[in-house]
Amino acid sequence: MKLHQAHPIPVRYFQVPKCRQLTIFMVIREQFVSPASIDLGEAAILRANDAHLSTMVAEQVEQAQAGLESLNSSRKIINHLRENFISIEKLCQECQTLIENHDQIKLLSNARNNLNTTLKDVEGMMSISVEAAEARDSLSDEKELINTYERLTAFDGKRRFALAAASSHREEVGRLR
Repeated sequence: MKLHQAHPIPVRYFQVPKCRQLTIFMVIREQFVSPASIDLGEAAILRANDAHLSTMVAEQVEQAQAGLESLNSSRKIINHLRENFISIEKLCQECQTLIENHDQIKLLSNARNNLNTTLKDVEGMMSISVEAAEARDSLSDEKELINTYERLTAFDGKRRFALAAASSHREEVGRLR
């Protein structure tokens, strides 16, 4: 049997009793590996290392893909936020314009309300002649006297309001001139 040089038999082997020498030799012999078994062992280690490396690369690829998906999702969210900030900026500018024009808006709102009131007043004044004719017609019917009195009372209220509105209108026109 040829001894492997990497594991020489120690000198002390020759200085121990025979049964002990056998035990030492058995231990030393187990440490020796044949070249064929070295090649098989290295091939197994290489296969194990390849499998481990393939697994690690696959995990890294999966993590990279997850990272890319996360970046894409973040990009979409950032673009959505950017659009929201642009909308907010536009709304802020619109609010600033409204604040700057508040006095004019208030005047226009008052003018609109005054016009609506004036239109209602004019409609009421226009109905005075119709109501007066109806009241005149109902004076001839004795059964309608109570209704006629109520109409005349309402008519008198409208007449007073119309006179006050006309007077106020003259004063307003006088102030504007």
